[in-house]
Amino acid sequence: MPPRRKTILVVDDEDDIRAVVRQMLTAEGYIVLDAEDPHQALRLASEQHVDLLLTDVVMPLMRGTELAQRLLAVVPSAKVLLMSAYKVAEIAASGHPFLAKPFTPAVLLEKVRLLLRDEPSPFARRPPRPQ
Repeated sequence: MPPRRKTILVVDDEDDIRAVVRQMLTAEGYIVLDAEDPHQALRLASEQHVDLLLTDVVMPLMRGTELAQRLLAVVPSAKVLLMSAYKVAEIAASGHPFLAKPFTPAVLLEKVRLLLRDEPSPFARRPPRPQ
């Protein structure tokens, strides 16, 4: 059975940013949901599984770091990648990976792949070694 395609929720109040990021990620085979505000993002995350939240930090209504906390309360298995054109102290304090705007498709895809790579659980049974 082929692996399940990963779902990325992109949240940014700028339509152009969401459109470009959606195009980059769908071209790589990811399922992309997008939201223009954090409340819409939380609704989407409660309705379908999200593997990665890719969110702007500086937005009206709610900061991206607060959105990450709220989303993780609903989907604890989700990964978070913050993005911003500004250096904001709360980014480092959040402990989440960060992507500085503007970014290239290569940089975005590298960060996303690193965050979504499938690693076996440390508690999973290991296959027997060949004799």
